[in-house]
Amino acid sequence: MSNTAKIKDAAKLLMAGVIGILPNFSLENTNIPGYEEMHQATDYNRLRGDLTLEHETYTNWLGELIIDNETLYTTRPDNLENTTSIYRAYLQYRGVKHFWSVGKQRIPLGVGRIWNPIDLFNPIDSQAIETDEREGTESIRYEYSISDLSNIDSTIAEGKGEVRIKGYLEYADVGLIGLWDEDENLNVIGWELEGQLLQTGLELRSEGGSFHNRDTGDRHTEFIVGGEYGFVNSLALLAEYKYSDATGVDYIGTQIRYQPALLWFFNILAVINLDDTSNFIAPHIEYSLSDEMTLSAGAFIYSGNSDDEFGQLPNHYYLRWFAHF
Repeated sequence: MSNTAKIKDAAKLLMAGVIGILPNFSLENTNIPGYEEMHQATDYNRLRGDLTLEHETYTNWLGELIIDNETLYTTRPDNLENTTSIYRAYLQYRGVKHFWSVGKQRIPLGVGRIWNPIDLFNPIDSQAIETDEREGTESIRYEYSISDLSNIDSTIAEGKGEVRIKGYLEYADVGLIGLWDEDENLNVIGWELEGQLLQTGLELRSEGGSFHNRDTGDRHTEFIVGGEYGFVNSLALLAEYKYSDATGVDYIGTQIRYQPALLWFFNILAVINLDDTSNFIAPHIEYSLSDEMTLSAGAFIYSGNSDDEFGQLPNHYYLRWFAHF
């Protein structure tokens, strides 16, 4: 056992013995060097510290603090930026019927995998290298369990909020949600649907809503419809269609995931703008160097005319090294 591990274990025993708190601290580092077609090289590094606090007696309570130190270097222009910020900081209570969470946290909204239009807090960015990285929102969140298969939840944040009721109705999870955004002067009445098609193993999902601009009185509808199927050999196929009548533009996205061996993982995403036919593909390959370390490589390759949505974007290539301590 290393000296660092011994110190961490000693600190846990001390805090548990004195005040009953069970701390767990971890570090992780992510480094992503990249290169764009416009002859710009970048290097992004994130050092993340994660402190979780639990109590040996009050087991329903949980506190978590995640702090990031981020460095971004770009060659054109030659620039180096360094920032330290709080990624997550919240206190949670989880009981049999009630759930409370207060602080900077991720608000789980929507069922989409490539897009999720009803998430007004921090929607998926399908052109991000790390789509799972979603900035937290300073908010108060409450959930009440109506039954084993249904609940109602509400979130209040600065200038935004939501109320949702969700339950399982025979073949699918169904959610009805109302949202508001004071910054964009929007009210939204939306839905979430997710369930298996009979006994086929095909997972179907949809989310969307009616968006009302309080300033102009205009309304528009935006939604996604998708499906996903996983084979016994770890191959998984996913497709989503997205449409908004505010822009009149629709998209189709497909994703293939495959793990041919224990240490290898492949993923490829393709998105097409069905109106101007511009598109991009994002292949990604990952190899597990050890239990605590992975190395991956990927790209965003854009195609289309210079005045099309994706045709005007430069190709981007990157490596990603991740280590957990």
